[in-house]
Amino acid sequence: MSENKEGEEVLFPEYFMTDRAGRVRLVAGYYKDSDSYTFPKYLVDPKSFSDDVEERPLSPTGILHSFTIVRRSMPEFPVPYALGLVDFPERVRVMAQVETDNFEELKIGDEMGVTVGNVKKTADGRDVKSYKFYKVNKDS
Repeated sequence: MSENKEGEEVLFPEYFMTDRAGRVRLVAGYYKDSDSYTFPKYLVDPKSFSDDVEERPLSPTGILHSFTIVRRSMPEFPVPYALGLVDFPERVRVMAQVETDNFEELKIGDEMGVTVGNVKKTADGRDVKSYKFYKVNKDS
C-alpha cells in the first residue's frame, strides 16, 4: 500500500493509471511472443516463458462475466459490496469490487468501466482506495 499526493492510502497503485482522456485504465503485461496479456503483469510470459514484457493499458471497458454480493467479510471490508469478474477485449478476466448503490441493477453482460474508489478501511478507520468497476450508462 502507498499514499498518493493527497495523502490517501492506495492499494496496488501500479495496477492502474489515468489515460489522456481522464479514464482509469488497468495496466496489464503484454507479451509479444505469444501476442497475449495478463493482469496483473507477470515478469515472464506464461505461454512462451519469454521475459520480453511491456506494460500496456487494457481497454477502458469490459463485459460483466459474473458477480456476487458479499454480505460477510473480514472487518476491514465494509459489507455489503458487489464483487465482479469482467472480461476485457484483450482476453483477460479481472476481479474487483463494483461501485454501485443498487445491486439489483447489475446484470451479466453489462458493459463495465474502471474507476477508483474506496475498497477497504485501515485498522484506524481510514479509507483505502483502489481500482473498481462501475456499470457504464448507455445513455451518457
